[in-house]
Amino acid sequence: MAAEVIDRRMAVGVLQFVTRRLPRLSRLALLIGAGGNGRQALALAECYKKTGIRVTLVRPKDAMDTEGLRAHDALIDGLIGTGLHGPLSADYRDLIGRAHASERPIVALDGPTGLDLRTGQPAPGGLRAHYTVFCGGPKIGALTGAGRALCGETVTIDVGRPYPAGYLRALIPNEADLCALLLPRPADMHKGDAGTLVIAGGGVGMPGAVRLAAVAAYRVGVGLVVAGVHDQNAEVLAAAFPECVAFAASSAELPWGRARAVLVGNGLGRGDWAEDVWRRVQTLSTPMVVDGDGLYWLACAPKSRVDWVLTPHEGEAARLLGVTSAEIAADRPAAAVELQRRYGGVCVLKGAGTLVAGGDVPWLCPFGNPGMATAGMGDVLAGVIGGFMAQGLSGLAAARLGTFVHAYAGDRAVACGPPRGLLASDVAAQLRDVLGTLC
Repeated sequence: MAAEVIDRRMAVGVLQFVTRRLPRLSRLALLIGAGGNGRQALALAECYKKTGIRVTLVRPKDAMDTEGLRAHDALIDGLIGTGLHGPLSADYRDLIGRAHASERPIVALDGPTGLDLRTGQPAPGGLRAHYTVFCGGPKIGALTGAGRALCGETVTIDVGRPYPAGYLRALIPNEADLCALLLPRPADMHKGDAGTLVIAGGGVGMPGAVRLAAVAAYRVGVGLVVAGVHDQNAEVLAAAFPECVAFAASSAELPWGRARAVLVGNGLGRGDWAEDVWRRVQTLSTPMVVDGDGLYWLACAPKSRVDWVLTPHEGEAARLLGVTSAEIAADRPAAAVELQRRYGGVCVLKGAGTLVAGGDVPWLCPFGNPGMATAGMGDVLAGVIGGFMAQGLSGLAAARLGTFVHAYAGDRAVACGPPRGLLASDVAAQLRDVLGTLC
């Protein structure tokens, strides 16, 4: 398909989107670069000639100051899209600085200038957009890590061409994909059919992590949750959450053999008791989820298994790979793939735009919100994934479905109020309703 046809379709789609979002425009500034992104901006300028809206073309070396940009109702970023290579020049950084200072809405074409759309790594002095319009399909770097914050609201324009080479580094499933992962329930089902999840964690002073994980597992349909915790926490947990069967993890009575899946690490700790529990859990052949302090112990003595799901955030991922958190953030898709390659099983790299690596192509979760950056949220996610595994899903299916259900629940929880102040227990309370929308 000819480039001019694609540019024309993109321009029409952008004009329609901008008209919906900013219906009172009378003056528009197009920031134009030298490459394909600038070519799209010029095509957009041609479309606007028929609308009566005044359009000003602004190139990096132009002398238009902040006040000149502020005289426009909105700015279109057509400087650099997918063609970013290396740092931004001083001229580009200067124009971007003036664009920000103008305090006008900014619409980015394909991605904000300065954002590496393959990795999600922003260049110093890059642009922050209020809206981003993708050409042909969303770019992975715009949907995970820092890209989530720099792109603002996103929309995709169908230009009738294949997905751009080099950018399909993760799949975003739809509800039908997720529904297909849910196992049907027969009318004569009992709790034994729904599976048993054993949680090993809850060190001294940390029974809450286990409780959150147990609640989450029950809310996604597991039949029984048994928690092996520190002796001081067994009675506390049993009293706080009677549906959870609590034992002292040092007890010979702990029914490891009944588990269809094991979750280890929630509130486990890093002392001698925690190390002993970790070592005993590693002797089991049961499929497992490793979260929290379990990932610390795994980093201390790395090993690989095909039947586990690891759920690190960027700091834990850095420890597992022996790098810095900044290096993980610089290329989250590559980090997720490398963790799975090195440790086996499935890797769920948490954060904005959580990635699930374990199949041919990683899955990306575009849902979730800043309110979910709070204590206990990871325990809920681990409980969801463990609960699905205990019901018979594979580690990959449980990780994919669990990540999306958890994020959906987080978004439903903030529908009733602002993200600030959201609790992990608020998200757990939404899980049952979220599943109801999928099946």
